[in-house]
Amino acid sequence: MLFPHLVLAAIAALATPISSLELPKYKGLKTSLNSSILRVTFHNPSSPVNLWNQDTQDDLTDLVSRLQRDNETKVVIFNSDVPRFFMAHLDLSLPITIGAVQGRARGAGNELLVALDMRFATKTDTVFGQPEVGSGLFPGGGGSQYLPGLIGRGRAMEYVLSSKDISASDAERIGWINKAFDTDAELSDYVDKLAARISLFPLTALYGAKRSINRAVAPPLKHLLADGREFFKQQSDPLAQEIGKRAAALITNETVVEVELNLADAIPLLYQ
Repeated sequence: MLFPHLVLAAIAALATPISSLELPKYKGLKTSLNSSILRVTFHNPSSPVNLWNQDTQDDLTDLVSRLQRDNETKVVIFNSDVPRFFMAHLDLSLPITIGAVQGRARGAGNELLVALDMRFATKTDTVFGQPEVGSGLFPGGGGSQYLPGLIGRGRAMEYVLSSKDISASDAERIGWINKAFDTDAELSDYVDKLAARISLFPLTALYGAKRSINRAVAPPLKHLLADGREFFKQQSDPLAQEIGKRAAALITNETVVEVELNLADAIPLLYQ
């Protein structure tokens, strides 16, 4: 299930921070705050593939609201506690955001990543993708708007329209992610050191630089909101609903992990 309205609401909600960060115990997220660096781990114990669910939606909405009022957190690192999956299927205007990926990131999971400031990943078992077109829809949470700025219009067309995956190594080569690492340890070490270095610098300088860069390349909010509205309209399309039924028939409790691991290969089966 995709939640582009969460992505768009987060974009609209964030403003200049005014107080310190206090976090509750979330159901779908694990958080760890160390000085001015917040680590957010996606945690869905009811799903073997870390699906984006209602808890994820509610928790991220609350987290974004709290970050809006925070004046101490400088860097947020997102990762997953499920091996081989980041998020199976939110843009933060503030603070600085980093994605650390060790597994599949497709659909809304990839839309979260491309809206972040930086993305790093391990090469083993890591792929990215926007499979919505293969499901009779389109990326309604910003994926089709952020990707062209990262990889160019032609490559964005290639991956969005084909609903195919891209490996971490190829994603690094074309600019989808910043850097790919051979091991989890190398990834963690690099991201931790980068976050620690960034956190040394003044908030005003960090936010000013981020806003300046975003003015040059980030898609306008009105266009993101328009995509979100169109996505929800498209969900009622009879063909999209029929394809959804075929997908449900293809995926059972016994096959969900296998299908999600090889989703790009499974999508053409929906049209046979």
